[in-house]
Amino acid sequence: MSAPVTTGTTAAPASPTTRTPDVAAERARTPGSATGHHFNAAGAALLADATVDAVIDHLRAESLSGGYEAAKHAAPALDAVYARTARLLGVGPDEVALVESATAGWQRAVSALRLRPGDRVLAARSSYVSCALHLLAAERDLGIHVEVLPNGPDGAVDLAALETALRAGPASLVTAAHVPTSSGLVEPAAEIGALARAHGVPFLLDATQSLGQLPVDMGAIGCDLLIGTGRKFLRAPRGTGLLVVRRPLLERLAPEAPDVRGAHWTAERSWELVPDAKRFELWEAAHALRLGLGAALAALDSLGVDVVAGHLARLATGLRERLAEVPGVHITDPPAAGGAIVTFVVDGLDASEVQRELAERRVHLIAVPAGHGRWDMDPRGLTKVVRASVHVYNDQSDLDALVEAVREIARGRGALRPDAGAREVVQGYGVDVQAGRRPDAEIRDAVHGHGVDVRTGQTPDAEIREVVQGHGLDVRAGQTPDVEMSAPSVTTAPTPRVMPRCHDAIVVGLGVHGSAALHRLAARGLDVLGLEQYASGHELGSSHGATRMIRRAYPHPDWDGLVDTAYQAWAELEEAAKTQLLDITGGLYAAPLDRPDPLRGPGCRQVGPEEAARIFPGLQLPAGFGAVHDPSAGIIDARETLRAQLALAERSGAAVLDRTPVLDWEPDGEEVVVRTADSRELRTRRLVLCTGPWTATQVPTLAPHLTVTRIVNAYFAADPEGPLGRSGLGSFSVDLPQGLLYGFPAADGRGLKAGLDSGPAWDPDAPRPPASADELALLAEAVAQVLPGAGPVTESLTCLYTMTADRRFLVGEVPGVPQVLVASACSGHGFKFGPAIGEALADLVCGTARPDLEFLSPARLLTGGAR
Repeated sequence: MSAPVTTGTTAAPASPTTRTPDVAAERARTPGSATGHHFNAAGAALLADATVDAVIDHLRAESLSGGYEAAKHAAPALDAVYARTARLLGVGPDEVALVESATAGWQRAVSALRLRPGDRVLAARSSYVSCALHLLAAERDLGIHVEVLPNGPDGAVDLAALETALRAGPASLVTAAHVPTSSGLVEPAAEIGALARAHGVPFLLDATQSLGQLPVDMGAIGCDLLIGTGRKFLRAPRGTGLLVVRRPLLERLAPEAPDVRGAHWTAERSWELVPDAKRFELWEAAHALRLGLGAALAALDSLGVDVVAGHLARLATGLRERLAEVPGVHITDPPAAGGAIVTFVVDGLDASEVQRELAERRVHLIAVPAGHGRWDMDPRGLTKVVRASVHVYNDQSDLDALVEAVREIARGRGALRPDAGAREVVQGYGVDVQAGRRPDAEIRDAVHGHGVDVRTGQTPDAEIREVVQGHGLDVRAGQTPDVEMSAPSVTTAPTPRVMPRCHDAIVVGLGVHGSAALHRLAARGLDVLGLEQYASGHELGSSHGATRMIRRAYPHPDWDGLVDTAYQAWAELEEAAKTQLLDITGGLYAAPLDRPDPLRGPGCRQVGPEEAARIFPGLQLPAGFGAVHDPSAGIIDARETLRAQLALAERSGAAVLDRTPVLDWEPDGEEVVVRTADSRELRTRRLVLCTGPWTATQVPTLAPHLTVTRIVNAYFAADPEGPLGRSGLGSFSVDLPQGLLYGFPAADGRGLKAGLDSGPAWDPDAPRPPASADELALLAEAVAQVLPGAGPVTESLTCLYTMTADRRFLVGEVPGVPQVLVASACSGHGFKFGPAIGEALADLVCGTARPDLEFLSPARLLTGGAR
């Protein structure tokens, strides 16, 4: 998608201040800040622990004493929610109604206006979809006239056009979104309010996206009605909302459907409304959620709205400027943008695809379609935008992660494709090397959050574990802190005690085996932490890319049991993830007839050249070659596998820290001390090393037995409906003089994929340039020999294999250090065993013997000895 580029002066929030909140403290009281880089405050912000506690405490009170009794006991705290809302908005508590959502508030307010045929409603283009749909339905059903106001050159409401519309005749309502869902625009609310008031027209302000990120004083703005939600920048639970109706309009409005909360049934056919805004409420309400809203409002009040607004505006301005410098990225905010929201698009990519690829890197934001804001987006030629929104728990490491991830996505998929500019991104060090340039980017160490993970929801009279992950601290109820924390202070339950903490397991390296181990360990209820030295989804190891092969054909029966286990584990992972990960295509694996160790396996059989040609017409075997047909072989969705395993691990309670290199580890009694590059010192009962090409660094005694090799893969032009598509080809390998050629049919829209499983030795810490012309020529020569229908190379990628002399993996205890496990040296064929290896590692961590894996024991390479 192509989008217009907008420029202009960023609008500053009202009452700007240079004071800043204590971001470290905010992160410490926000457990979710340790689970990734979160930029969706405009959707649903991360909750603070005090907010969660308020909700859970009331639910617990309801469970102990009953809902009515708990509500009676909480009445003062519930009344305080109205007072805090009133103080935030500059109104009286009697003008505040607590509702279930902003949309519920909107519908009750507009319905109470009793619009009639011919009534004019003047609506800004910033109006949210639910508000616009309600107005359009009223236009169709009631005969009102909805006039959509034009925008001025700065993208905000054209005030002159509004005044002209107001002068044209009586109007029943003026409405605008203070900040829309589709951009960082800040409407001139006070100016709109002044014009509406001058003409005696009620002004309804949708403050859904501005409450909590901008000062909103209804008196200063001049609005008569306001709606808002708790879940966005107020950082309150979902299911909370606000409707505020100022006097004297309040006395004139009556809800369309009175409820016992807002009316008294005085006689058989008569009733009286309560005198305040509670007339718009329902008696049935989630008191626990309202108390959570109160806790969030109290936190905002203690920080100061002006302080928050200034800080968020500075963060968003910096983010907008940095994203605008990324080639292929276009900022879509109008010139009147300000506040905490930044929107953009990436050339050549749908916004939802950008969102998905960012999520794989644990950067979380949202894609907003035009259907959520047609009046705004359609005139600007936008079908969908990526929306990032910051809050007080975001720091520079979050911004760095987002910008670098977008840069990588734009370079790899957008404007700079591999055939337009060769590139290699060394993610963990922030060095960006483009073709023909020397590294000139500043090397940085992006500290992922502050490692704070506060787990909530356990009963206080049992054991409340609030885990400060990055600092090895355990907070338990009823005890007092006695350990000084050197990083951000943590707000916890009253007088907790901070105890040294030891994880059940730490997994280092979150490729296919590390993420599988993390998932299976977390699923067993263990306290497990995953550490990844680069950004999640990086392309510097052995697990990246779109596809991998699965097969039953192996040269030795030692593998048969593990292969069976692997297929079963994939089925279980697909079920848990609710997604297809395997595509069974069948496979042919060809080699000279005199090969001493031909492939074989359960369900596999030898076929001659003629039968091989019937099975896969697209594959042409050289003279003197035979093949093994494996009907169970197929293609693994590698990218989705990594995403699923990490998502399942985190869902089961695992914590993940990316951009956290491990410098060293050492045994300490029955435990292991792990030291990271950001000066963390972590403790664990079991350490699991899934470090791929970096295994020799982590376990130097294994280094003489490991060789890291650079591998080149490429896509070749091929017709997916022809013989090199699924109808004429499946997964394959052919043992040629150039090396073992392997690949997949043209099935994913990118062409035929092929690679050679040999290459030069490589230092995993060295920059890795794109495939050279010589490397691609060798691969193309091999492809032409057996796949004559293949066209030219369309794109290429590189990865690293970690090889042992016998091409068998290392899975088991590090010799001489029983509390440390290793799973690595997969020798180019380990991805297919990922979920099974993860389960095996979980068994070994839990003390369950796995004699079936003895043939992969690291001890076979050396006679013992400590690290």
